[in-house]
Amino acid sequence: MIKIGFIGWRGIVGNVLLNRIKSSFILKFSELFLFSTNKIILNYLINYAYNLNLLKSMDIIICCQGSNYTKNILKSLKNLLWKGYWIDASSFLRMKKNSFLILDLINKKEILNNIKNYKIYSGCNCTVSLCLISIKKLLKYNLIEWIFTSSYQSISGAGSYLINKINNDINKIYNNFNEFKNIEKLIKFKLKNSNLYNIIPWIDKKVNFSQTKEEWKSQVESSKILNKKIYIDSTCVRVNSLRCHSQSFYVKLNKNINLNNFYDIINYNYIEIIKNDQINISKKLNSINVSNKLKIYVGKIRKNIINNIFNFFNIGDQLLWGAAEPIKRFLEILIEFLI
Repeated sequence: MIKIGFIGWRGIVGNVLLNRIKSSFILKFSELFLFSTNKIILNYLINYAYNLNLLKSMDIIICCQGSNYTKNILKSLKNLLWKGYWIDASSFLRMKKNSFLILDLINKKEILNNIKNYKIYSGCNCTVSLCLISIKKLLKYNLIEWIFTSSYQSISGAGSYLINKINNDINKIYNNFNEFKNIEKLIKFKLKNSNLYNIIPWIDKKVNFSQTKEEWKSQVESSKILNKKIYIDSTCVRVNSLRCHSQSFYVKLNKNINLNNFYDIINYNYIEIIKNDQINISKKLNSINVSNKLKIYVGKIRKNIINNIFNFFNIGDQLLWGAAEPIKRFLEILIEFLI
């Protein structure tokens, strides 16, 4: 049996991934060891995440614990000459030369060609995953000249901390829900810097050209996955949706195609195209409808007045396609390779 260690399974992404693993064939051929950094919950089923000797005995380690844990523990395991596979959900390893980015819907051929050469694998940024899956066939036919996206990212993308913070703010203003002015005053003067009824226009730290790191990832991670440069600029904002990220796209094509052909090209089995009318858009192209679904919903498709530019809007469950699902699917590929 292949021994798989799983760290970070209690977090938002980890919990979704654990459920996806349980629905797969993975556990037929493997034994799953759950690890925790919290000593309080340790028992005969839960192992200590800093037990290097036990970690070293794992054939595969899945880590959803965050960048700091990965940075420290992976280095320690390497010093112990650990030969296993490390699969990571954090951003720490993504742009490292010895790390391979996994999104098998886009780069399965490259994954299979390199699985003998790499021991470290990383899931890519959630908006990058949702973007590339949505434009898969445009990439296949080499139709893209450049892309500009604006993303509207749910609070669960920032983890349980932001969810808890917003819930606490809701509780603080509960008795004032009927008075708009009271709510506004409370948020502005008593709940300073609250994210409740608000947007967060800056995600992560600043990088080049006044971009945030979240915006920078769109081009650099996409280019690494595709193994060629693609021109993507992005504006990323956090909104008060609980789950599911959405994006608005402007795509400049290098060929003049009509709207019907565009529909045909972007459509495939992981895309749900929503008819461009008020009822369908309102009912289907929203977070509540898309949550827990593997399809990415695409709508509001139109051809711009400027030649060869198309505009559309997508929404997908970032906890699935942005995080858990690519790791689960790669784990299936790796298990098949190892057996």
